[in-house]
Amino acid sequence: MNGNNNKKPWYKRFWVWVLIIIVIGGIGSAAGGNKGDTPTSTTNGTTVSETKTPEDKTEFAVGETASFDDKSITITDVQRNYDTGNQFAQPESGKEFVLVTVEMANNSKNSMDYNTFEFKLQDSNGVQLNESFTALSEGKLNSGSLAPSGKVTGKLAYEVPKDDAGLKLLYQSFSFFSNKAVTFSL
Repeated sequence: MNGNNNKKPWYKRFWVWVLIIIVIGGIGSAAGGNKGDTPTSTTNGTTVSETKTPEDKTEFAVGETASFDDKSITITDVQRNYDTGNQFAQPESGKEFVLVTVEMANNSKNSMDYNTFEFKLQDSNGVQLNESFTALSEGKLNSGSLAPSGKVTGKLAYEVPKDDAGLKLLYQSFSFFSNKAVTFSL
């Protein structure tokens, strides 16, 4: 018998796959950089931590603007105990409607899509809620596209536990190219 008939093709050999995994891992770690490290500098023997750039900031207050990925988001107003004026659209017992006014701006040279499902409201127990569609009829932030330099302002309504002081509005883009998430303390 000829010994060459039992020889595996090169791509079925164990060492080839180990080499491929090592190369892919090296490329991934090189592309990721040192994002987990805090940048520091040394001046006269004293180590000083550098401040985060605005792009690195992920937590904002009402009135502050979060700018990233060529977009800007600002929470301009928060209204607690929102009354819908509709007897059929009322919050459950022990809950209230919270109305959040959002302004989004497209700072890029291309059109930008936006979607209300990119926003969630988180209560102090960590429960993340989708928008309450029955609570708001006028001024609602809809989904759509913004032209370059375009702006849109609209309202989002959420049903939350009454008088919850730890509310946060969370935003995470559906974009394939970005996983940036920001939080607004309400």
